[in-house]
Amino acid sequence: MIAPVLALALIMLQACSAVGLSKNKRPQSPAPAATPSLRTDPVTIENLLRWPLEGAASKEKVIQALDRLFQMKHLRASQFAGQGPVRLTDGHILSFAYIRKLSGEIDIGVDPDSCVAPDWAAAITGASLNPVYQDAHGVDRGKQYDASGNGIAVRINTTPVTYRCVTAIHIYPLPK
Repeated sequence: MIAPVLALALIMLQACSAVGLSKNKRPQSPAPAATPSLRTDPVTIENLLRWPLEGAASKEKVIQALDRLFQMKHLRASQFAGQGPVRLTDGHILSFAYIRKLSGEIDIGVDPDSCVAPDWAAAITGASLNPVYQDAHGVDRGKQYDASGNGIAVRINTTPVTYRCVTAIHIYPLPK
C-alpha cells in the first residue's frame, strides 16, 4: 500500500519540477483582456497595415497576432522570430515575422506570389512614396512607401524592378 502512494508522490514531484520556466522559454504574452478586439478582428494585410498607425495599444495587437500566427520563437532577450508561410484570413501569405521588443521594431515579410498591390497598401495607410529606392551602389532595392501616425511609422517595401507587389512591412516607433 505504501509503495503505490510513494510512487505517486515521486511522479507528482517530478511533474511539478518540470513545470517551471527554463531560460529558453519565452515570457508569457500580455493577457488577452488587454486587447479584446484581437479576438474579433481578423488578421488581414489591411489590419496589419492600419493597426500600428492607431498607436501603441494597436501595435500590440500586431505583435499578439503575429505571435499567434507564427508561434514566434524566442531568439534573444526580447527578440522573437517566426517563419512562414502563414496564410491570413484575406488569403495573403506572410513569409516571416521578426519582433524586437526593446526597440519596438517589427518586420513582416509578405510573399510576393500573393501580391499585395503597393498602391492599395499606400492608400490604406496614407503612405507617400519615398523618392530613394536605390542603395548607395545604385542597385534597385524596390520602392518604399512611408506612413506615420500616433508615434508609429510604417514602411512598405516592394519588389525590385517591377514594383508590382509588397514584399515587406516595417513597423517602428518615430524618434521622440
